[in-house]
Amino acid sequence: MNSVSVCILSACALVCAGCLVGRHDDAGTSLVLNHDDGGSVLFEGNTRLKNRIQVTAVTYDKTPSGLNRVNVQLTSQDHHKLLLQYRISWYNSEGMEIDADTRTYRPLTLQGLDSVTVTGVANHPSAVKSRIRIREQRSMDGYRE
Repeated sequence: MNSVSVCILSACALVCAGCLVGRHDDAGTSLVLNHDDGGSVLFEGNTRLKNRIQVTAVTYDKTPSGLNRVNVQLTSQDHHKLLLQYRISWYNSEGMEIDADTRTYRPLTLQGLDSVTVTGVANHPSAVKSRIRIREQRSMDGYRE
C-alpha cells in the first residue's frame, strides 16, 4: 500500500470512530408486570444495563381507594453507583397505555451492590398491567453522567 492509501484509510477510520462517539442505547430495560395473574416478563433492551441491574422482588397490592399498586425491588450487580431513571406506565386489559402523557422518567440512584424499591400506583381503575422502564440518567447535554 502506498502512503496515500494509508492516509485515506486512516481518515475513514477516524470518521467512522467519530460517528460512534455520543451514540447511546436508550432503549432501556423493561419489566412488564401483570396484576391479574402476578406474572412478570423482563425485556432487556439495554446491553449496558443487562448485567448491572436485577429485579429481585415484585409485589402487588391495592391502595385504600382500590387502585392497583406495584412495588419493584431493584438490586445493583455493580460495585459502582448507578445513576438511573425509571418510568412506570399502566395498561388496561386490552393492552392500551392509560394516560401516557402524565408518566415521566424519575431519577433513581442505586449505590453499588445495593437494593432499592420503587412503587407505582395506577392512574385509573381499569389499569391491570404495568411496565417499568429503566435507563441510564442523561445529563442536560444528552450524554451519560
